[in-house]
Amino acid sequence: MKWLNGYRMRLVLIVFVAAIVLGGGSAKADFIWTQKADMPTPRWSPTSAVVNGKIYVIGGSTSEPGDKVLSTVEEYDPVTDTWTTKADMPTARGWTSPSSAVVDGKIFVIGGWDGSKTISTVEEYDPTTDTWTRKVDMPTQRTDIATCTVDGKVYAIGGYPPVGYAALKTVEMYDPETGTWTRKADMSGTWTSMADMPLAAGMLNACVVRGKIYAIGGRPDLKSRTYVQEYDPATNTWTRKADMPVGTSQMASVVLGNKIIVIGGWLWSLNYPYRTVQMYAPETDTWTIEGDAPFLRAAFSADVVNNRIYVIGGTNRPHPCPATSTVYELTINPPPPDFNGDGMIDSTDVCIMVDYWGTDEPLCDIAPPPFGDGIVDVQDLIVLSEHLLPVFMAHWELDEAEGGIACDSVGGHDGTLNGNPIWQPAGGKTGGALQLDGIDDYISADFTWDTWKMMISASAWIKGDVPGQVIISQTDGDGTGYGASWLYTDSSSGTL
Repeated sequence: MKWLNGYRMRLVLIVFVAAIVLGGGSAKADFIWTQKADMPTPRWSPTSAVVNGKIYVIGGSTSEPGDKVLSTVEEYDPVTDTWTTKADMPTARGWTSPSSAVVDGKIFVIGGWDGSKTISTVEEYDPTTDTWTRKVDMPTQRTDIATCTVDGKVYAIGGYPPVGYAALKTVEMYDPETGTWTRKADMSGTWTSMADMPLAAGMLNACVVRGKIYAIGGRPDLKSRTYVQEYDPATNTWTRKADMPVGTSQMASVVLGNKIIVIGGWLWSLNYPYRTVQMYAPETDTWTIEGDAPFLRAAFSADVVNNRIYVIGGTNRPHPCPATSTVYELTINPPPPDFNGDGMIDSTDVCIMVDYWGTDEPLCDIAPPPFGDGIVDVQDLIVLSEHLLPVFMAHWELDEAEGGIACDSVGGHDGTLNGNPIWQPAGGKTGGALQLDGIDDYISADFTWDTWKMMISASAWIKGDVPGQVIISQTDGDGTGYGASWLYTDSSSGTL
């Protein structure tokens, strides 16, 4: 087999020999829970954030009765499953479960309860130097707020005032670059009052998907609601979305792919916490219940590192609430990609993926697992092919920077460079590329296929030049049987 072209990027060859036949019923993702090393300090209602693949758990409270707020900061490394104690936060505080945000590698901890009163204190932690810096106070004193970051700005949403349990609708924005808070936002050059959240809530969560903020659950008073409210910073507008199946508060919510996963929480703190795992798809405005966690949990933290969710600390009982130190890792294995639901994964599913190529269709956006990256592309095709037999024949990434071999990362069918192709380490769509002159440069690999026995798909990133340049071709046999010549080009037009 040989292939040549004016400018090559990447080539994937997939052979579909047979379909995978699935069992009956609709397939769902597998949620796999694994207990990890305990956090050194048991606590509930802490906040947490991720910087450079490490999780920082900050503040919180000790067990009731006699609970005390904490200034403790502990760093968790999911790779080594180890904990390290870091510099204490200057202001001890609890009731801050979702009340931190990350901008440019710095963690901002906002508001909360200092053991005697509701505060508006803002402190910045730099994990690189293990130091804390006091910042400008939030305008409105409040606890149990939800925070998130969009375009380098921190949004503080909802929460409770210093007195009473009548939750707030307040939305305030912090700009770390200028060190200022505002209740106004610059919308396309026009200064407009920042819109309050339509439905008041404290002990809620806020998640960001594709630049929009989703304020989820929480309590306007003492009991949880099913609220889902979407805020668009670009238009300064709120929209009510589909209610969640189980109203909850002091839960943990994370974004994985373009899905929001909500774990546990309370109806209110005189009941036992939930085990429930709920998942929201903003693209379709739909919720599903994904089963139960193997533990009861409320007032805890959760973060995502390398497509795995880490659930840390919290409490597993109503008042008086004990603080826990347990850590669980949640791995989600996506369901098989049976796009048309016929119980088989076959060429029909490949065709469906091709129909949605280059779009953000959630049905086919399956890579990276479990919930995709917002575009249907070759990464999704690779995942789909893993469910077909015998999966890959070859995959040439063409990201070598030098040498005379193009390595096959799947089947070991390395290619030999002929002529004088030029490696382009910075020229590829992902990684490097290989430039061929379209005259006598080519790459050859010593294997062939019995093409009349199977269906073959080839996927490539190619920047072409002029007609007549072959992309991929094969010749074999003696001209008397099948396979003598099966793929070639018309030199005048460049067509296959």
